[in-house]
Amino acid sequence: MSTFPWLTFQWGHQGPDGQYLPRAALFVPGALPTVGGLSGWFQFDLGAPTTVLYGQAFTPEQREHLQAQPQRPRPAIFNGQEVPVLEMPVRLGPWEVSPVIWLADFGDDEPMPDGRPILGTVGSDFARGHVLVVDFPGERLTRMDTVPANWETAAHWTPMRLTEHGHVLIQVEVDGKPHWVMFDTGSSIFEFITSDALWHTLCHGQVTKTLRITAWGEALDVLGGPVRAQFTLAGQPLPVRTAYYYRNMPGWDTFQERFGFLGLMGNAPFWEGVIVLDFPHGRFGILPPGFTGS
Repeated sequence: MSTFPWLTFQWGHQGPDGQYLPRAALFVPGALPTVGGLSGWFQFDLGAPTTVLYGQAFTPEQREHLQAQPQRPRPAIFNGQEVPVLEMPVRLGPWEVSPVIWLADFGDDEPMPDGRPILGTVGSDFARGHVLVVDFPGERLTRMDTVPANWETAAHWTPMRLTEHGHVLIQVEVDGKPHWVMFDTGSSIFEFITSDALWHTLCHGQVTKTLRITAWGEALDVLGGPVRAQFTLAGQPLPVRTAYYYRNMPGWDTFQERFGFLGLMGNAPFWEGVIVLDFPHGRFGILPPGFTGS
């Protein structure tokens, strides 16, 4: 797969409660061409339908410049509040994504190890209409227009679709029956998260882990335990051994029911492989171990 333009990513290591984790979050380098080429890092989060800039990551002068960028007449709704939509690009390697949401009061306190700030989040809008490939062992990703011919038969494919808001849903089998699950690279460490009621049908019922996480500034408790059910994707086993549920996330059960998905799957089941999200053809693929492509 060396003939494609690859964007190298880095893992953030700060997990719940400040604990160190090898692959707590996935970050890609990016730049803002209309802000003097300012560069930094963006969390790569397919659970976010739109790319976001963190207002608190910028100096007062930079914030003033950004807020003077052209804005769409209609604001976006984020966490129930109206926020501006800026008509400006974020550049990621040879690609760009635009427009972006501006969250004036949000930001990460700590920069990445190289000292550059975390400027925002890249969402699924970066990939929509294209083919996204994430090589987890190689710590790199790429975007292309079509799936290479020799990948067609090599990959194990399953259906994929988008919700009306741009969330990515993929089909997996649970105890042999097909179910939709949300794929969220922003929930990197989690193999599976679902509702309290569904968790009890999929697990043995024993809580062995309790984590306190932060999602877009909101503190949430997640409780987990060993999975009883068997998860597969296109007939291939998925390493889902621990599942979690939210204890205090208002509206999560309603959200699941509205879009008809069983739960949320992070990067963890795919850490050892290469995944292909073919948005034009509505399918999600896993390449076999050792496959190199061309």
